[in-house]
Amino acid sequence: MIFPWLREKRLKMVWKTEKEGKTAFLVGTAHFSPYRFRKSLKKLIRSVEDVLFEGPLDPENMAKVTQHGRQLGETPSLYEALEPPVIKEINRCLGSRIPHRSAESYLELFESRPSDFLETYARGVRPWMAFFTLWSSYLNWHHSIDLEAFHIAQKMRKKIHFLETIEEQLAALDGIPFDGIVEYVNRFQHWKPYKEQFLRDFLEGDLERLMSRTNKFPTRCESILGRRDERFFKRMKAFFGKGGVTAFFGLSHIPAIKKMFINEGYEVTQVLS
Repeated sequence: MIFPWLREKRLKMVWKTEKEGKTAFLVGTAHFSPYRFRKSLKKLIRSVEDVLFEGPLDPENMAKVTQHGRQLGETPSLYEALEPPVIKEINRCLGSRIPHRSAESYLELFESRPSDFLETYARGVRPWMAFFTLWSSYLNWHHSIDLEAFHIAQKMRKKIHFLETIEEQLAALDGIPFDGIVEYVNRFQHWKPYKEQFLRDFLEGDLERLMSRTNKFPTRCESILGRRDERFFKRMKAFFGKGGVTAFFGLSHIPAIKKMFINEGYEVTQVLS
């Protein structure tokens, strides 16, 4: 038996913004995590009035993500583009796994156990859906910091705001370069050290080192970062201007958003305790 508190960690990817006496918090999240951060999240949410998230996290909108991801349409098939030795190795490593229920936006696709993992989960779906299903299954991490924070904010009856529509989020996902996904999956043999280093950097709160090690990840692209970072900042400025808000973003958004706040005259400091 694993006691619950052994899976609890302190969240260090947190920054406080201050300007003209108004304070708010910016939190970098990991969409997949082996640990929970309930105590840290409760502290960050309890003291504020408004809680911001990238995009909708309710079941109805998450179902739209799943439905859209299942429709390959005119996009290329990831399965067809991978090198045969990589397919063989992935099936050998993941053939007995079924995607977890923890990342509700991407993973709950199929009910039966596959005999060929990639054939089942990567053929006939959009490349980003195939990649996230593959990536999350490899990690085998059961928690999502975004979803945990969302559920805590709901229970505390905070004012929850989403900074983009589900249509904007889907357009961003569809814009992830196909070649970048293929290249990263074809480097499957390097995923183990990446996974270990990512977790170490995240738990230590070392954003600079984490970002320097993840520059080949498929979502480090203009569609996911550049345009969305500008849109997020534009829509969150009013909340941060009045203070009393905590905003949750995937880690890769934090450097650009931090810089935008600093350019607007905010003092931004990391909170490690």
